[in-house]
Amino acid sequence: MKKMRKLKKFYFFLVFVVASWSLVVVGVSLFAEEKILFFPWNQSMGSDFDSDRLEVLRLSLFLLGGYFGLINVAFPEAQFSSGHFLASIMTSLTLVGTIKLLLVDRFPNDAIFIMAFALLGMVIILGSRPSVRRYFID
Repeated sequence: MKKMRKLKKFYFFLVFVVASWSLVVVGVSLFAEEKILFFPWNQSMGSDFDSDRLEVLRLSLFLLGGYFGLINVAFPEAQFSSGHFLASIMTSLTLVGTIKLLLVDRFPNDAIFIMAFALLGMVIILGSRPSVRRYFID
């Protein structure tokens, strides 16, 4: 029994370290001059737009992993609905995409994607409330 407690503490410590590292990678990648998180794949079109969009996707997934990792450490009994998970995805895409587009001075060109993510996130958040879900049940 005592060995299981030590194993659980080690698990929470490991999750905390990985989640914290993930959040640090997101912060450094967004605000540093050079990209710190990239994969050496050939881009399909070879333009900067493709690589920036892929970077936003990667950073938002790292942000999402860090968020859920820290929530798991802080509140081990927490349960998430699919609506909360989808809203978290849309929120991280909106947050990282907005910051990235503002930093590269290309906000008006790709702003429609950010607005779509924000709108979908709001619809999911409002649609997953218990009062709205009961409306569709007999």
